[in-house]
Amino acid sequence: MKLSQWLTFTLAVGIIALEVLALTAVSSTVAVPAGACDMRLSVGLTPDVPNPRDEGFLSSLLSNHPGYQLTFLRQDPGAVVLDLTGPGPAYSCRRVVETMRRDARVQSVDVQGEPS
Repeated sequence: MKLSQWLTFTLAVGIIALEVLALTAVSSTVAVPAGACDMRLSVGLTPDVPNPRDEGFLSSLLSNHPGYQLTFLRQDPGAVVLDLTGPGPAYSCRRVVETMRRDARVQSVDVQGEPS
């Protein structure tokens, strides 16, 4: 094997190895850690809520629960569907839901999917 062929082969193997490492890193950052909170909620709101999609409004529903996030998915008749995500564990997710239920702007919170 000539030196140029050997260098080309070595370079190709190195590039493939780097691509595999990059794909592994991306897939591991996307994976939900064990014990993390991931709930789908149907939330009934009072009519005076002007924009349930507003990020400021959604974060205010979380009160004092740092690390948790509500993501707007869709608006159904009489309710909005939200994803609740955060560090968990499951009992912490339930505490966040209980806090949301005590908010004066919230009429109901129905859990459609339990924490994973």
